[in-house]
Amino acid sequence: MDREISAGRAILEQRCPRCRKGRLFINRGYGSLRFYQMKQQCDTCEQVFDPEPGFYFGAMYISYAFLVGISVTSWVLLYFFFSPPFKIYVIVILAANVLLLPLIFRYSRTLFLYGFGGIKYSRRK
Repeated sequence: MDREISAGRAILEQRCPRCRKGRLFINRGYGSLRFYQMKQQCDTCEQVFDPEPGFYFGAMYISYAFLVGISVTSWVLLYFFFSPPFKIYVIVILAANVLLLPLIFRYSRTLFLYGFGGIKYSRRK
């Protein structure tokens, strides 16, 4: 018997919002340069992951929030613990944003699909 997965865990594992079993993305995040490729539909319940053309443009706002959060956090940590010259701030913030790009991209799309995709969880067996 399959155990139910909570919504929070399904988001963290980037799973289908309807069945919470199928994966949203084709590849693992950092294992491939094609971290951005999403499946067309769920392998388990056949839920379509692209409700309409241009749907994921709204996920850019979530990406922006992540980038601002990372940048502000990096700046605060550097300022209070190291007080480096300005170019170090720029280098560290850019490096953090570039290195975290696969996670930011994938989680912004996952959160946008869960929040605005209009897909409700279904316990179908």
